[in-house]
Parts: sequence; structure tokens; C-alpha cells
Amino acid sequence: MDELSTNVNVASGDPPAAAPAPDADDVLMQRIARRDAHALEILYDRYSGAVYSLCHRILRDGPSAEDVLVDVFWELWDKCDRYDPGRGSAITYLTLIARSRALDYRRSKQGPAAARRAGASEVAAAESEGALERARDRPFEQAVLAERRQQVLRAVNALTPEQRRAVELAYFDGFSHSEIAERLDKPLGTVKTWIRQGLIHLRRSLRNA
Repeated sequence: MDELSTNVNVASGDPPAAAPAPDADDVLMQRIARRDAHALEILYDRYSGAVYSLCHRILRDGPSAEDVLVDVFWELWDKCDRYDPGRGSAITYLTLIARSRALDYRRSKQGPAAARRAGASEVAAAESEGALERARDRPFEQAVLAERRQQVLRAVNALTPEQRRAVELAYFDGFSHSEIAERLDKPLGTVKTWIRQGLIHLRRSLRNA
């Protein structure tokens, strides 16, 4: 079957599909699922800095952040079957685990709302750091990331002030809709409309960028 497929590709003029790089994130996650410890080491070297930064931002304590960092990669190894590449990249998955573990620790010292707000904006920051780590020493990828970042900023700045403030509070600061309504002293329905219209505008702007 493989030989037949190759012959069909050649006959049609289509080049054979390129195999993913052996150290690509998704490939490493597949190898981890097969209990390849070396793949875990590679992923740790690649993203431990970003994960530690996220934990430290939430916990504000180096030793605690280091403990959570170890827990995150142990959970990645021990429960690797939970990873679904269709729902996000490896760094997204790692930052979600890290945020959850760090906030669990912080909730033992604070109320849940305060812990959630403290950690919500850090996920985006850690994902950005992970993307920059992937692009290190890769000028083309750095240029693409920089351009995409500018596209997002332009799209956000094109929102009305009300939409922009509501979206920032919801997705960068981690407030619930009811908390935003209370904070802005506006009806809940108005806040939901601002957020919905803002997200529609952002999706349309980024799709056409």
C-alpha cells in the first residue's frame, strides 16, 4: 500500500508528504506515550523555563515553583494519555497543567477567586515564552511570531473601548462576566454583548489578516 501510494504521488506530480521532524513537539509526545524517557528530557529542556516562569509568577516563590515544575512533568509522564493534540499544542497542555497545579497550591493560602485572577493572565505569557523558545535561533519563525503579535495588537486596538476593556478583563485578567459587570458597574447583559461582539470582531480581523 505504501509503495502504491508513493507511485500515485509520483505519477500525479505531487511530492511525497514530508515526515515530521523527529524532535517536533507532537512526535515527542507520541514517544512519551510509548514511555520514551529521552523524549521527556528533550521536552523538559525545551519548555521547563517557560513552565517555571509561569509557576513563579503565580506563586512568587522559587522553591515552590520548582516543586510544581517537577509535578508538572511527572504528571505529563504519568498521565500522557490525557494529551489530545487536537485541543492544543504541547506547550499549551503543559501551561494548563502548570497553572492548575500552581493555583491548587495558591488556593490553600488564598481564596479561589484571587488565585484564579492571579494566574489567568500568566497562561498567555507562558505560551508566548514557549513560542519564543521554539523560535530561538530561527529568524524566519521569529519574524512570523512578531508579525502575528502585531496583527493581534492591531485587532485588539480596533475594538471599541468598552469591548476592549471587557475582553481584556475576561481573557487577560481572568474575571468572570458577573465580576466584570460589577467592576465596570454595567448590566451583565451589556458586558456579555461587549465580549461577544469583541470576540466576533477579533476572529474576523485575524481571519482576514
